[in-house]
Amino acid sequence: MKAVLALEDGTIFEGISFGAEGEIVGEVVFNTQVVGFQEMLTDPAYARKIIVIGYPHVGNAGINDRSNESNKAQAAAFVVKEYSKVYSNWQARESLADFMKRHKVVGIEGIDTRALTVHLRDNGEMKGIISTSDLNKESLVSKAKAYEPSDLVSEVTSAMDLPKAKPGSTTVIINLGVNNSTLARYPGAKIVLSDITAEKVLEKQPEMVVISSGPGDPRELTALVDQVRKLVGKVPVHGIQNGACVVALALGCTVERMKVGHHGVNHPVVDPRTGRGEITAQSHSYGITDVPAGVKVMHVNLNDKTIEKIQSKDGSCVATLYFPIDERGKLEKGYKPV
Repeated sequence: MKAVLALEDGTIFEGISFGAEGEIVGEVVFNTQVVGFQEMLTDPAYARKIIVIGYPHVGNAGINDRSNESNKAQAAAFVVKEYSKVYSNWQARESLADFMKRHKVVGIEGIDTRALTVHLRDNGEMKGIISTSDLNKESLVSKAKAYEPSDLVSEVTSAMDLPKAKPGSTTVIINLGVNNSTLARYPGAKIVLSDITAEKVLEKQPEMVVISSGPGDPRELTALVDQVRKLVGKVPVHGIQNGACVVALALGCTVERMKVGHHGVNHPVVDPRTGRGEITAQSHSYGITDVPAGVKVMHVNLNDKTIEKIQSKDGSCVATLYFPIDERGKLEKGYKPV
């Protein structure tokens, strides 16, 4: 079945439908990963996103029972160059297309995803729409322009099926759309919603508070920023991706929408003090653009020189715009030269 992808700037791509049929609107982003399409589709950080994969061949590993980042598909749609109808992997249980049909994720294949990626890189992430029913280009562009994201944090967290806390757990996770990889890093943590007060958090006597990744615009979480500001200096705080933006705002930093977000597992970051680098996994569209005195920049991105990690002066608050890759997600207690 024919499908059309229209961007809000009037750019049109025509292709073939796979997965679910219908019409879906969302924010179009590109991902540079070669593998991991199942993790992308199920990560709450990708809620209402139309994901473009630059790698040309997608689906050949199928879908397994172990790689979901949440209990359902979160992405709005998937854009690929070539969908593999044949899959082969010892863990696979179903095809990518069948998974997308079950979870109502619209797909389009047969378009030049590298050309689309270059267009987004040059012009910035933007709203878009994919349809198998309305093929009128002017109509689709109008719908894309009219799209306004909802309260994605509430939408995502209200539908999540999360594990119960283990007795004696000393970690509290403020849930903005926490994924399974983060839950695995902090097993048995006490998970709370983003409308919690600092007083309620401290009543749980945490040794550490983690603010998770998630979808949407973190600048809109003004009430949570105020509560996190009250936690600063009283308990160690670690923010991840959008959670990092919340911590940054609480510390007085500036957070802005990036022209092109970071979506992939191959983003190089480096400590500007030592030159020591790491390769990181990221999926965010907002970044830290300015830091006040007393906040240390611990990592910058080698590709676009954006800030990737900050730390408060005493080391008790850390914000990483990537998923932490240290052994157990522990905070770094101050800067130590290597």
